[in-house]
Amino acid sequence: MTPNLLILFDGFSNFRDWAWIMKINVLLILLFLFLTLCLVTFIIGTRLFKNFRNSKKKKQENLLIDFLNSYLFDEDFEKQKEIKNFKKNHLNTGLEIKVTIKEILQFHKNLKGESATALEELFLKFQLDHFILKDLDKNSWYNTARAIYALSELTIEVPVNKIEPYLNDQRDEVRQQTQLYFIKTAKSNPIQFLDKTKRPLTTWQQIYIENALKNFYDGPTPDFARWLNHELISVVEFSIRLISRYNQFENIPKLIPFLNHGKESVKIETIRSLRKLGYEELLGLIIPNFEKENFLIKKEILKTIEQLGDYDDLQKVGPLIAADEWELKIKYLNIERYFLPEETKRINLETMLEKELKI
Repeated sequence: MTPNLLILFDGFSNFRDWAWIMKINVLLILLFLFLTLCLVTFIIGTRLFKNFRNSKKKKQENLLIDFLNSYLFDEDFEKQKEIKNFKKNHLNTGLEIKVTIKEILQFHKNLKGESATALEELFLKFQLDHFILKDLDKNSWYNTARAIYALSELTIEVPVNKIEPYLNDQRDEVRQQTQLYFIKTAKSNPIQFLDKTKRPLTTWQQIYIENALKNFYDGPTPDFARWLNHELISVVEFSIRLISRYNQFENIPKLIPFLNHGKESVKIETIRSLRKLGYEELLGLIIPNFEKENFLIKKEILKTIEQLGDYDDLQKVGPLIAADEWELKIKYLNIERYFLPEETKRINLETMLEKELKI
């Protein structure tokens, strides 16, 4: 053994006699080396695990793509036998099941008709719905939303009591997927879930619901007036909007009382809907209240005059526009130009003056 090593070992043999500051330094160095070794080991292990997992995932994806192509398009494919073999050999781990669900959903999204129906049947034969239902009971909102999405995408019906509690989940994403599930699986009354909705509908939820009604629901159109007296203002506004979207003229009398609703947003939605329905008596109900209404409602009244009224109706509100309501004045002049195209030069000059005064 070299003299240097002998000196080193001799020094450590006298560790107890060292000064306390030296002992602390040595212990800190050893601790740092240990933590560094652990970190390096963790990074290498994580990388190896990720590579291994990606390899397994890729293998499963390739197997499944080949299987699905044969299942859907190969007439000589022995479906029952191959389904049994695939389930036995390639649906044994959580990763294999998750990849299979993901790929079936991806195929289903891009296919229609008989092919889509065949994928829905395959999903059930693989008993993947059992795995999905287990996700519903997990605490993770993400797993819950993903599970409900899979059920709605494949129109797999499960007991109502399994899904209904999520209508009022604290996460918007979970509530949204639950709403879509009920629409996509409905044979009638597609938005009956509104009866049990306790949380306000977000703008995105309303957009998704309306889109789902148009693209995924084939049953009879519900009477949207059913939810005009709902406890949630967002549901009331949404119902008013849907009445006009679906041209439910028979509900015009039920909308009229909402012109005097205490909530500004409800009044605005009512004016818009009655305007879209072409209700001829609307101007006679809203023009007399023009002066006492707020800015946004006044704008809606002017739009209604432009679409349903004439120059005489416009003149009724002209004197009622306050001197400092510049935007309304400009809107008024634009509508006047629309009604009196021969007066365009004069009106353009007045519009320019109003804009300059506003500046």
